[in-house]
Amino acid sequence: MLVFSVMEMSLNNFFYPKNIAVVGASNNPKKFGYELMKNIVEGGYRGKIFPINIKEEEVMGFKAAKTIKEVQEKIDLVIIAIPAGFVPQVVRECAEKGIKNIIIVSGGFSEVGEEGKKLEEEVVKIAKENDIRIIGPNCVGIQNTEVSLNASFVMRALPGSIGIITQSGALGASQIYMATSEGIGFSKFINLGNACDVSIPEAIKYLADDPQTKVIALYIEGVSRGKEFMEALKYATAKKPVVVVKAGRTEAGMRAVLSHTGSLAGRDAIFDAVFKQTGAIRVETLQQLFNVSRLIVEQPPPSGKRIAIITNAGGAGVLSADECAKHDLILTELTEETKNALRSFLPPIASVLNPVDIIASANMEVYRKTVETVIKDPNVDCLLVACVVPTFLGMKPDEHARGVVEALKNVKVRKTVIACWMAGKIAEPGKKILSENHVPAYSCPKEAVYALAKYIKYLEFKKASKNVR
Repeated sequence: MLVFSVMEMSLNNFFYPKNIAVVGASNNPKKFGYELMKNIVEGGYRGKIFPINIKEEEVMGFKAAKTIKEVQEKIDLVIIAIPAGFVPQVVRECAEKGIKNIIIVSGGFSEVGEEGKKLEEEVVKIAKENDIRIIGPNCVGIQNTEVSLNASFVMRALPGSIGIITQSGALGASQIYMATSEGIGFSKFINLGNACDVSIPEAIKYLADDPQTKVIALYIEGVSRGKEFMEALKYATAKKPVVVVKAGRTEAGMRAVLSHTGSLAGRDAIFDAVFKQTGAIRVETLQQLFNVSRLIVEQPPPSGKRIAIITNAGGAGVLSADECAKHDLILTELTEETKNALRSFLPPIASVLNPVDIIASANMEVYRKTVETVIKDPNVDCLLVACVVPTFLGMKPDEHARGVVEALKNVKVRKTVIACWMAGKIAEPGKKILSENHVPAYSCPKEAVYALAKYIKYLEFKKASKNVR
């Protein structure tokens, strides 16, 4: 059994504070302190807010204090957004006031060289001497959609079940932007920046125990606590999937990591071995991180590797079949009962084999009937529905997606269903309908099958791990 220190429980205070002080809060839209205040206020945070600004009398309608010590009430969380040189003094003031949780968004620490490293070490020393926990420095902050807390200077995420841990604030924010555009939400967002105190392993363990988080999406560049990192992954993957992008695979990438967060990237082969041993789902790109994570939270887990493909274009079927073979998915044999049922309403030139080619004239009703028929086949564990959206015969660009959604509402069988809508902007109305109804809709077979295969591998690992025990 893995044992973690009680200090990790203190992370809860970052995400559920009763009040927040923002050091460097500003009325100037060009300041980070302005964005932080704006996001906390407009995000719907219900606790008290204390802006700290040595020059301003009030910030955004809130009375400002000149220092932390002037605030009479107990403060649960302090966010610091001032030049790096002034940060140690503010941390000392927090210590004097008994504050235990600080987020430092300010840059200019170990990521910029020796002088910055000394500043960071000074901050850490003060924090350790006073039992203060720190997220950052050089980070964009955190979010907790459960309590409408946007303690960051990036766009507020929609509520959901994906928990993000990232060493890069900008790339983490890009996941929020991507998800929001497709109606996908997040539980918590954690940008650790330089991770001078609160570490990646602690954040992983925290989200592993978080009931709001169904899957952990992790972007890392390097870790300084290798053993703890591996133990945290083992602990987490026993409870829920962890999807990882590990950057800095090449020598050039490792050099870039050092200048970005001040972290050591480490040999990629070691990380690869760690992910395989712990069952973490390694992906190569941010898009794949997003694709796999959303599949896990939106669909029931596949019961096996037998897949059926439905498409209105033969070429899409061939591409999908190729991808399935590449990832060791089994293109299943449909039962004669299923084939006969399909023949009863499909035109003679359609194919009732797998892939099921319902031809280009297939409309909403044909998609509905075909999905209803195929998904009930006992030989089918999961289903890929592909559509090259037609712009002829009076068909609307969203009707095929509506057919899929209606079919899934009609059948009582719960199986993994993914979609591939291949028509660029023309496909967007259909993809939107699918996403709104929790059917992951991808732009090509490669994306769709890759996500499914990664999820199946995780489930196989988890099953094998239980059998070993």
